[in-house]
Amino acid sequence: MTPGGSKRGGKASLRARCSVEEVLDALPASDLAEAWRHWSPEVGAGVPPEATARPQLAAWAADGAHALERLGSLGKRLALLMDILLEAPRYELLFSDLVTHRTLEHMSTYDLEAALATLGRRALIRDGESSHVATSGERAIAIPTDLGDTLLRQRRSLRSGVFDAFTLRGHIDRLYDDPARARRTPPSRVREMYKMYSREEAAVARIERLPEGLRELVVKVIMEFGGLLPRALFDRMETELPHWNGRRWQKILEESLVGTVERLELGRFGIAHNDETLVIFNEVALAWLKRVAVPGDPDRPHDEAGMGVDLVSNLTRFQAYLLDHAVRFTVKGEIFKTTEKRILQDLIPNPGRELERSEILHFMDGFSRGRGLVDSTGERTIAITAAGREWEPMDLDAKLASLLEFVVEERTLGGEPYHQTRMRQLFLRLVRRVEPGVWYDLMYLPFVTRNQYLASLDEVAVEEWFSARTAAGGGATGAEDLQRMAWNLVNWVRKRLYLLGLVDLGYDSGGHPVAMKVTSVGARLFGMRAPEGDVPGSGSLIVTPDFEVVHFPSGDDAALIHDLDRFCEREKSETVRHFRISDRSVKRALHEGVALARMLEVLEVNSRTPVPQNVLYSIKDWAKQDGLCTLDEELVLTAPDEATAKRLGSDPGVRPLVARRLDETTLQMKKARSAARLRSLLRELGWLVELV
Repeated sequence: MTPGGSKRGGKASLRARCSVEEVLDALPASDLAEAWRHWSPEVGAGVPPEATARPQLAAWAADGAHALERLGSLGKRLALLMDILLEAPRYELLFSDLVTHRTLEHMSTYDLEAALATLGRRALIRDGESSHVATSGERAIAIPTDLGDTLLRQRRSLRSGVFDAFTLRGHIDRLYDDPARARRTPPSRVREMYKMYSREEAAVARIERLPEGLRELVVKVIMEFGGLLPRALFDRMETELPHWNGRRWQKILEESLVGTVERLELGRFGIAHNDETLVIFNEVALAWLKRVAVPGDPDRPHDEAGMGVDLVSNLTRFQAYLLDHAVRFTVKGEIFKTTEKRILQDLIPNPGRELERSEILHFMDGFSRGRGLVDSTGERTIAITAAGREWEPMDLDAKLASLLEFVVEERTLGGEPYHQTRMRQLFLRLVRRVEPGVWYDLMYLPFVTRNQYLASLDEVAVEEWFSARTAAGGGATGAEDLQRMAWNLVNWVRKRLYLLGLVDLGYDSGGHPVAMKVTSVGARLFGMRAPEGDVPGSGSLIVTPDFEVVHFPSGDDAALIHDLDRFCEREKSETVRHFRISDRSVKRALHEGVALARMLEVLEVNSRTPVPQNVLYSIKDWAKQDGLCTLDEELVLTAPDEATAKRLGSDPGVRPLVARRLDETTLQMKKARSAARLRSLLRELGWLVELV
């Protein structure tokens, strides 16, 4: 029998308002025990007689707090199904819609049927015919109407405080918390009203219908302050309105479902704000920002700047310098200024306006120490660690992912770390909603992020965290006000996401940053679709006999530029980039783990014309001069010449690993280790070894 089947047999019919009592009445006696186990607050309680059990189950389902607590006890799959049904009109969806639902793609039809059967046995849903006229007779799944209303009312009662003040959803829910209104308007109807009023076109139209003067103020508040204007800030701003008129504005904004005016006290959340505040609801502010966040051609940035993969390439150069020199540091742990200047000479010049080259070096030093790529020796020098040697062979995306993880948690850019870390995480989720390669107003995403974060303060228990910190002697809280929260996030975008090459920045004619766009590298890292026409190109290199490599842009070339930076010296960083291959750059790359075969492949695959033979020969010869050895799967180690083989065999660290000498240049190594592990051991002993 199906979960929604009748005790008398036959096909169940879903009426427009099916109730928990009806679902329980249709529940077979054989399923009563599972329903009791789900709803009972006592674990392992015995099932009473049927005449007692069914009314008690109905009473538990009518208790909002208990019903929501039992909903939270469901597993992820069952809870996801319930949430989807709670969002549906009349809490009902066709079975065919559930099968094709976007968030249920990971579930097979068999798994979906099993999950629905479990919910049915627990009297949470009814499986039968659709109640809608257009789909009458089709199989549909529904939550009992009274149970759905109970769950939504309970969720609404828990979502109070700042959520009600900052969001249209909270404001509408608060309006219909009045018992008289609640009786006339069920939660399902309230939810449909919210969907109608939160539509972008409807929200924008309501702003445009506001009285003159207030309309201009609302637009200014959205554009310059993200939709939140404290009274203290109004008193300092230029506006045609003569004075603050909070009571009148509140009445007009609330009647128009645009916003409100309330006194907000956010100190308990660690935010420096305690003032009467004009609030434009998040959904309304977002709708207006969407209209102006994408500049047209007249508003296109006057100037553009991008870092590309320069930071990753500079990290390679920084590590190379540490390998070649004994870099000492002060008692405070800082690199000496004279050494710092010499390192800076090896770095790719910074093409943007956001960071000085010394700031980039300090960031790389902090990242390398924080991720354990370098460590301090007893002689107060900086040495590359095993993790540092593993870093260089990683591909570009893996390096960028590690850098992004580091900058999300970084605490050196100002602001309250607790808020900023969580806002950065939210920003990275919201950035997936923009179009890569398209310029957006620089404040658009930071304002949206700040507003959504504020609306979730109650939900994520921020107040409890700051209360505990204060009680533990953590000092005063509330270092950031509402505006600085957004500005500090913008600063992170300019100083870190730009530095990583994940966004480009646009400037106005006065040199002020006004826009940002997600780059091809950023789109790939964020899991977004690449910008139109921005795909990896081929044949974008010309290699000359005098060892110059000229790179012509041809789409998403980030990985290619990263590879070239690893074994070439970059001479020019303009639209057409110029590199030069030298014995120093090749030997540096070999010591950092770049395979000889990879260098040759990069040149041969991407060159428009055949690579000159003298270039290929010289690269191989430089590798041979540097003592590059090869190790095959049979653990046969081949040296480039007899002299290198003799030094290998007599090395105290290598000698215990050798089984026997095969000839003048080859050694059979002991087979106690894998080839990869043996290669790592030999490289740690200072020998250049590649797997073949």
